[in-house]
Parts: sequence; C-alpha cells; structure tokens
Amino acid sequence: MTGHRADADPSETQSIRAESVATSVPFLAGGGEMGALMRAHDWSRSPLGPPEQWPDALRMAVSICLNSRFPMLIWWGPDFVMLYNDAYRPILGMTKHPASLGRPGRAIWPETWSIIGPQLESIWQGEATWSTDLLLPLDRNNYLEEAYFTYSYSPIKHADGRIGGVFTAVTETTERILDERRLRTLRELAIRSAGAPTSEQACARVLDVLAAGNPDLPIALLYRLDEDRGVLRAAGSHRVPADRFPAEIPLDADDPWSVARAVRAGEAVQLDHLPFRFGSLTGTVWPEPVRRALVVPVPRLGAVGVAGALVVGVNPRRALDHDYRLFVDLLADHVATAISNARAAEEERRRADELARLEARFRDLADSAPVMIWVCDPAGLCTWVNRPWLAFRGRSLDAELGAGWLDAVHPDDRPRYLAVYQAALDRREAFRIEFRLRRHDGVWCQVDDTGVPHYAADGSFLGFVGSCVDVSDARRFEAALRKSREELLRLNETLETRVAERTEDLAAANRQLLAEIAEREQVEATLRQMQRLDAIGQLTSGVAHDFNNLLTVVLGNASHLERLWADSDDPKLMRRITHIRIAAERGAKLIAQLLAFSRRQRLEPRVLDLNETVTRMRELLATTMGGGIEIETVLEPSPWPALVDPTQLELVVLNLAINARDAMQIGGRLTVSTGNAERGDPARPEQPPPGHYVELAVSDTGTGMSDEVQAKAFEPFFTTKTVGKGSGLGLSQVLGFAKQSGGGVEIETAPGVGTTVRVFFPRAPVVHDDVAATGAEAAARAAASACVLVVDDDDDVRHVTATMLESLGHRVVEAGSGGAALERLAARDDIDIALIDFAMPGMSGLDLAREARARRPALPILFITGYADSTVLAGVRHEHILRKPFLDAELDRRIRAVLANSRAGTLDALMAPVR
Repeated sequence: MTGHRADADPSETQSIRAESVATSVPFLAGGGEMGALMRAHDWSRSPLGPPEQWPDALRMAVSICLNSRFPMLIWWGPDFVMLYNDAYRPILGMTKHPASLGRPGRAIWPETWSIIGPQLESIWQGEATWSTDLLLPLDRNNYLEEAYFTYSYSPIKHADGRIGGVFTAVTETTERILDERRLRTLRELAIRSAGAPTSEQACARVLDVLAAGNPDLPIALLYRLDEDRGVLRAAGSHRVPADRFPAEIPLDADDPWSVARAVRAGEAVQLDHLPFRFGSLTGTVWPEPVRRALVVPVPRLGAVGVAGALVVGVNPRRALDHDYRLFVDLLADHVATAISNARAAEEERRRADELARLEARFRDLADSAPVMIWVCDPAGLCTWVNRPWLAFRGRSLDAELGAGWLDAVHPDDRPRYLAVYQAALDRREAFRIEFRLRRHDGVWCQVDDTGVPHYAADGSFLGFVGSCVDVSDARRFEAALRKSREELLRLNETLETRVAERTEDLAAANRQLLAEIAEREQVEATLRQMQRLDAIGQLTSGVAHDFNNLLTVVLGNASHLERLWADSDDPKLMRRITHIRIAAERGAKLIAQLLAFSRRQRLEPRVLDLNETVTRMRELLATTMGGGIEIETVLEPSPWPALVDPTQLELVVLNLAINARDAMQIGGRLTVSTGNAERGDPARPEQPPPGHYVELAVSDTGTGMSDEVQAKAFEPFFTTKTVGKGSGLGLSQVLGFAKQSGGGVEIETAPGVGTTVRVFFPRAPVVHDDVAATGAEAAARAAASACVLVVDDDDDVRHVTATMLESLGHRVVEAGSGGAALERLAARDDIDIALIDFAMPGMSGLDLAREARARRPALPILFITGYADSTVLAGVRHEHILRKPFLDAELDRRIRAVLANSRAGTLDALMAPVR
C-alpha cells in the first residue's frame, strides 16, 4: 500500500509540492519569495485551479510579474483573484500578506473596493485606465491608513481576444504627497507670522495656519510662558474645546496635557489614549478621533530656555514616524521665530516709549529746576537776590578763600571756576560753567552757573548779573537717557543678528527639506523609468523566446521546401514558399531589434572597419533616403578597429538615417562620418565611460530638437512623429545597443540648425593575421560529417533542426529533455558534439552542459537559444551560441567551427563558464 505518511512534516510536503510545480510549470521559476510561495501554494482551494491548467495568457503575465523589480499585480477572472510579485509586497503591509495570494480582490481590499472595483470592471470593456496620486485608504497595518498611488489597469487578453484579467503596474507616492503638504504648511506659517506686532497676534496667526486643514494637524494647542508669574498661559487652540484644557498651568505643576513637563524637561512628550483622557477630538478631514498627540517645547531664540509649548494631534491615518516628528519640530521652530520677532518688536516699542518719557522728564526738570539769582560788583562782592536752596552770605570772592562762596565750590572744581570768572572779569564778557556746589544741607549738587556783564547808564561797568541753576536731576536723567539709547541700539543690533541667524537656520532647514524632496522625486522618477524599461525588457524577452521558436520551425521548413521544390515547374508555388521564408527572416530581424532595445540580446561582436561598413551601406542609404536628400560620407583616414556586432551596427545606421530623413525637407543633407575618439568622464548617463572609442556620427540639416525633446529623446515609445510614422523605439534601441556593446551615445542639436547623433563603440585590440589563419585552417580540417546530439524540449524545433543536420550530411541523435540527453550520452560513444537548447524546463541547458562535461570532459557543446540573457552566458564566447531562428548554412558553419576549436585544443578556454 502506498501513500503519504500520516505523520509527514507539512513543510516537507509543501517543499515536495513546490518542486513538483516547478518541474511541471516552468513559468513559475524564479521570482524570489513570491515565486517560491506560488510554487508551494495549495491552488486546489483557489478559483484559478492548479497552475498546470492555467491559460497561456495568465502564464505569460505571471512570468513577467514575478521576474520584475517593479511593483506588479494581476487580477484574474471575474473574481479578480490576486497574484503579485516581491516588489508589491510592501503595499500589502503587515496584515494582507501572504493571505492575499490567490484570493479574490474584494475580500482583500474591502475598504477601497468602492474606488477600484468600478475601475476594474471597466477594463472588461477593453479600455485601460490610469490614475495619478489617487487617495486609497488602506487597512494594511491594523489601522485605516492614508495612502496615495499612481497606477494603471490594462486588460490581459487571450489569443482569441477575450479579456481574462487585469495587469497592474503601481507606484506608491504617499511619501512625496506628505512631504509637499507639510512643506506648504511650513511656508505658510513663515509668511503669515512675519511682521506680527505683538506676541499675542503672532500666536493667533500661528493658530490660523494650524487650522488650515492639513490632515497632519487635526488638533492643536499653543501655550506661552509668563516668566514673571511662572505660569504657562494658553494662547489659543484648534478644534479643542475650551473646557478640555486649562487656561493657565503653573510651571511646577502636572497638567493633563503634560505641557509643564515638556517645558521643564525641554523635550517632546508623546500622549496616548486621548479619547480616554479628554473625550472624542476629531480634525476637519477624517472621521476617526485623534488618539495621540505630541507636546513639543517652543525654544527661546538667542537665550537658554523655552518660550512655550505646542501640542499637535497626530493624524489618525498616519504613523508617527521620523519624518512626522521632524515636521512637528520644524513647526515649533517656526513658532519660536514668530514669537521672538513679535517680542523684539514689543521691546523696541517699549524702549522707544521709555526714551520719549525720559526726554519729557528732562524738559520738565529743566523748566522747574531751582534757580539762584546773583549780582557781583567789580570788587568781587556778591549779593544773592534769592537763596531758595543755598545758605551762604554775600562776601568778596577774594576776601576769605576758606569760607563763603568759594568754600561751597567743590575743591576739584574751584581752580577752574576761578580761572573762568577771572577771565570774564578781565575781558568784561559773559561766561558759563558747570561745577559742583554744596547746598545748605551739605549735599553736593551739579549747577549750571551763567553770568553776563552789567553796565550803568553812563556806560561804567557795574559787575555781573547771573543765575545758578541746579541741574543734578537733569544730568542724571540725561545720563540715564543716554544709557537707554545705547542699550536700545545694542539690543537692536543683537536682535537683528539673532533674528538673521534664526532666519538663516530655518531657511537652511527648509532648503534641506526641499532638496530632500527634489532628490526623492528625482530618485523616484529614475526608478520608475528603470522599472518601466525593465518590465518592457522582460516582456520583450519572454515574447522573443516563444517567437524565435516559432520562426525556427517556419524558417527551417520554408528553406527545406525551397530546396525540395527547387526544380518545380510551378513558379507560383516557389514564390509562395519564398515569401514565407522572407517573412520569417523579417520577423527574426524584428525580434533582434526588440532584444537590442531591451538590452537582452546576446551580441556577437566582431572586429570591424567602420569605413568599410559605411561605404558598403551607401547604396542602401541612398535608396532609403530617396532622391531629395543629399548623402555625404566623411571617413577617418586611419580608423581604429571597432569591436561591434555587424548586424546591429547596420540597424543603428539605418535607424539614425531614417530619423534624420523624417526631420528634413527635400534638399536636406545627411552626413555619415567616422572617427577615433578618446573620452573622459561622462557628463550624461547616455555618454560612454572613459576610454578609447571608434565614433560613428550621423548628422542632418533638419529641424533639430528643443531642450525638452532632447531630455526625452532616449525614452522608449517617445516620438515627435505623427501617429503611424514612428514607434519611438529608434533612439532607445540605439542607446541599448551602444551601452550593451560597452560604448554610449551623444546628441548635439539645436532647433532649426539640425542634429548630430554620435555613437561610440569600443576600440578593438589588434589581432594578428596568424591567429586568424590558425582558426581558418582548423575549421577547414573539421570532419565532413559528425554525430550530433540535438537536445530541445520543443518537438517541432528539434525535428526541424534534425532535418537540417541530416540534409547537411550529419548523423543526428535526438533528446527531448536533459535527462534523456544524459541517457543518450551514456549509451553512445560516437557522439561528436552536443547541440543544446538553453531554456528548457527542469534541467536547463546550462545545467545539462555542466553534467555532460562532468561525464565527458572533451565533449564540444553548442548552445541554441531564442534569447540568451547576457548575464547568464556572459562568459561563453559567441562562437558557442547559435541564436534562433537559423538557416542550415549558419548551423553547419557553427558546428564545424566548434569541432575545429575542440581539435585545436581550445575547448577548455571556450567552455570554462559551464564547468
């Protein structure tokens, strides 16, 4: 009795299932973690059924999806069953992966189905959709999350045109949307709060900005610190009722919002469970209540300490991550700047008011100061007309120096006073002097003494009449006024410096934020472009593999029929067979062009003289251009040899010539030139790296390109031609081929002047004639016939290949898989060479080559492939790779060349990569 053990390990069973699926359905090969999950998944409970029964359209779409690094999703069937790749997994978050695999979309995305459901239904009408920065609320991390996406929905069609599902390429743009929104708030805050005359008005303007509807600011509170009273006073709120927060908070208290704690510690405090603390508080955008808040101290500019605190509610549909916290910190800095500028304006007005008050007081003092009137005769006898505050008797100035008037003058000022008075007496002229005088109560005061000459009616000099005014208070206030003015000037200077420094700090922070946003946008744009190219390349490669197999059968049979009916008397039959062959050859060239565009074509570089190529193509160019375009060639006199694929080189020249023709009017001139070039560091990504190159340039006298057109010139499918006149793949194909060859491209253009496209190919090393002669002689010595093992899982391709070989005189042994091929090798010793298909399910061609060489180290091997990934076969020389489709002559030449190399002893070097 057979069957599974009852105690079998589920993981072991799952692994066995995955291996079985991988063998039976090769389209699920690779794909990272999602590929492994798909292979191990139990599809019996899915509407899709087992992968072996999936339709071809779904298989191809899944293969492209799994092997792409761009987020991709497939909705299949009327239930929109979900299949996705590794890059899409982060979009599913923590809660929806891996449960989404193989499940209907409505069950996985109920929260967004009202939005995406109608879009998906519209695809069944055959119309693709495109959505840019669309808001999709997702429940992917255990809460309803605000998220934005740019995505497209495209129909997946069966071979008969029926729509089987929807293909989605998606990019999440949430971070960019949030950054732009937060930056707008910071800008508005800086603009609106500038120039506030008072700190109260500055806080009011701040709250107006916070209440403008940013979902990241659902609620807000603002407190200012009153240092004189040691309390925090509420400056206002946004969507927080007045009964939910205290108007004043003592600095040493513990309030429910933790404002005082944040101010005392100088650090942010996170508050959780707000509905339990204060009841339901909601913003203006989302219906959910605010559950968390961040309390951030507002710094005091130019001094140690804080100026207040800002309370900001956390968006209930976003996580409080590093970027969110940075945004709140920048808000607090802007608030600090607004309050500091307003306080500086208030301080300046207060100083100005104090200055005006001091000046008025000084004028009042001057008007009301005590005055003593005196008269002094020429003999020096002084008479005091009034003595309101001085107590001395009238005496002669020269009478007693130790008493009287001079005793009342300060000793330090007495010599100066006597000198001034004596000079005025000698010259009989007015005088004025300030000095210190002792009052009757013994206090020294500052007096302003003024005297003028007094004459009798007959003109005789009678003496001086003067006044002595107490200016002590006036001088004190004057000094205080001067000091206040100096302090105000110093305050203004330092304030301007502090404001300028803080403004520069905020400007630097804003610049850094802008630079980060710009850099992120540039990286996202570059990533999207690379991912689009990668997706298109993978799609192209997959299609090319299948088409090349078909073309091999068509072309091989058409060639066979041409030989079979060469002597037929029916010319119409021969023309039809020839048309089949020509169509197949054209299809093969088209596939080669697509692979060159996708940069996945295995190139066959050879040492070429570009002058010979251009000269040989001149007649073809003349036919292509027509009679209205003048063709000119400018060839390098001593060209370096170039290492390039000749077939792809001719396609490059034709592509560039056709583009030039379409850009010119009748009478234009096309110039094809060659040259040697030594290049330095590239300035643009399409230019070649430093090195020596052979240059091929195609110039025209056409319309030229604008800067905008030139910036998009290498994008796939971008074209300025009318519908039906161009696919937009020309320059993309040229760039892909040049880069894959190891070179690059450069465009010189100007509107109305014309365009020159320069393509650079690597300079080839010098190959001596004796080396080439050795290879030719070895090929000539190859056997006329050989026993060839043909290994290909496609029966039609294998049969056509065998027929070609037999018609060429070779003996053929066929095998449909790697295992069968090893059996043939073990059973027969006469096999001279193995012709192995590279892409086979189960044991690939590369795996078979390794195993065959392990058993028969001297066995020559030639790979055949519909497309050869350059990274996989990078170490295998092109002589050992034969691309499908091929004709019998090329097949025979390759087989004889490989056999000649093996007999010349060069097999090991050629086949080293498959060991």
